[in-house]
Amino acid sequence: MKKHAYQTIHTRWIVFIIASTAFLLSGCSQQQDVVLHKDARHSLDRMKETPGLSFMASEVIPIQDNKNEEFNKASGWLNNTEILYISNSIENTSVLYSYNLLTGQAELLFQSSLPIITAEISPKKDKIMIHSSASAEGVLTVINLSGKELYSGKMESYELIFEWNPFNDDLLIVSAFTEEWDFSTFLLDLKQNSLKSIQLPEPFVKWISEDMLVYQQWGKNELALNAPLKSFSLIGNPSRTLFENVYQFDSIGNYLLTIEAGEESTSGMGLYTFTKNGVQKATSFPVPLLTDFSGWIVPFYDSTEDGEVFLYLRAKRQGEADLYADGFELVRYHVEDKKEEIIFSELANEPLSCSPSGEMCLYGFQLEKVLNMATREINQLIP
Repeated sequence: MKKHAYQTIHTRWIVFIIASTAFLLSGCSQQQDVVLHKDARHSLDRMKETPGLSFMASEVIPIQDNKNEEFNKASGWLNNTEILYISNSIENTSVLYSYNLLTGQAELLFQSSLPIITAEISPKKDKIMIHSSASAEGVLTVINLSGKELYSGKMESYELIFEWNPFNDDLLIVSAFTEEWDFSTFLLDLKQNSLKSIQLPEPFVKWISEDMLVYQQWGKNELALNAPLKSFSLIGNPSRTLFENVYQFDSIGNYLLTIEAGEESTSGMGLYTFTKNGVQKATSFPVPLLTDFSGWIVPFYDSTEDGEVFLYLRAKRQGEADLYADGFELVRYHVEDKKEEIIFSELANEPLSCSPSGEMCLYGFQLEKVLNMATREINQLIP
């Protein structure tokens, strides 16, 4: 089991994890029209049969007040009209609901006696990974959309992060951190119902194929903002360097996104590059970045399910984050056509989670607002 003590350069990752956890545990009192599952018959067919309703002619119905529960955070999209969200009960339980924004109907999927820290929807949107914890021991539970338990296990950790495999969502990488930010990595195989330790060089990884991951190779005693992006094969193929100098990276639908920023650059510009399979370049474009104590700030972003439409927040100019007050534009960029349009021009830099079609986005630190891409309206999920 690999353990690795983090260096100063990983401060931005640690700050992100701590901030995300804090927001997950906060909230305000709300109520919902709850429909309980009957004999776990909440079928996946409801997703396949749901028509492509347009929000243009429909109002988003906010989650209604409930004195017995406290809204915690939305957790993403099950389809183009339904989201997932977490609430905390006055009975010291955490509950997970699906919620239809057009009908106002909520359905109880899962209930835990421990606080639900996070819920991660699988790429095919037919499973949910739930992390529950109230101490240094976490509980991992995977359910389907009927609420049926597919996997459950305990793991000692101060914090956990997950990466679903978009090419085979029976597989997940789980990285567990100690309070000192040492880490151990595991491969969760839902088909085999197994969790086994694997030796990954770094905990922050992304899938670029069913058996290939990418990671940044940081020097052990080197303080740097950029690092080479390398591949890691789960079936023993040789590692190779995909990019020499990367600040941040991500898996976006069918693409690998790399963000480059010069360590001593005074231009304040970053370069977003999209490649297929980590090799074939699709497009790239410059973006102004802001600086903070740990380096460059990359504003929040998301994409459509296939990654063809990239929705990202963009600063209007480069500069220092502490002094910047000009707001952010929400830009819709079409990767193949290399065309962009500004949807909103005065937003804060807050998290985004967009529907599979990209027609709507949840927005805010609790994903408590709904952005309508067609009407350019912002609705409150929590009244």
